[in-house]
Amino acid sequence: MNSQLGTRLTGVAAALLLSVFFLSPQQAQAQRWLQTTQIIAPIESDTPTRAMLDTLINVIERKDSLMVRRSPDEREQMAVPEVQDELLNEESIGISSANQVFIDYRFAVNRDGFEEGITSLYFIFRPTGAEEDIPVLYVNVKREKWVNEVLQQKGTTLVTNEAALKPFRQQLAFARIVRNTDAQIVEIGDRKVREGFEAKKRSLVDKITRLTYSSR
Repeated sequence: MNSQLGTRLTGVAAALLLSVFFLSPQQAQAQRWLQTTQIIAPIESDTPTRAMLDTLINVIERKDSLMVRRSPDEREQMAVPEVQDELLNEESIGISSANQVFIDYRFAVNRDGFEEGITSLYFIFRPTGAEEDIPVLYVNVKREKWVNEVLQQKGTTLVTNEAALKPFRQQLAFARIVRNTDAQIVEIGDRKVREGFEAKKRSLVDKITRLTYSSR
């Protein structure tokens, strides 16, 4: 009986080993590389960040049913008029007063190639001097379908061709924003970027740029 039990256990172990052998390469290929990062970019006239904020405001003002938050730390969502009243009464500003935006990105390389996506946008008003940032508007792209629709389907027209729409997902692409604006990388993989991380930041920007153009 012991010999039969030993044979049976050996067979089970062999089956498990074979399953690991066959599944592991597929799982490894499914997710070859994953990275998250956060930048902060200025909101100025004639910039993609300004156009994106104006478009979000236009959408939320036309849809009274939308609920939003002022910051990622807030658990409860509020109606847009409540947010506007709170900002006006407590801070004497409006949603359009935001002058900086934190953009969270997720990058992945898998069997389908390179994927880049914006996961959240956090608009703030940063006063001059040593005053604290004022939370204005936070939107989670993955949870709020309407925000993703704005990124994918809305944008600005080209100067050379007004019939051609350049969607915000292209205008706010990581490599484009970091290279063409005064945006700064503030987090890489949930770790705050401090002085001395310049080499790591340059390496990330170069890698994302290469992956972006090689995937086209």
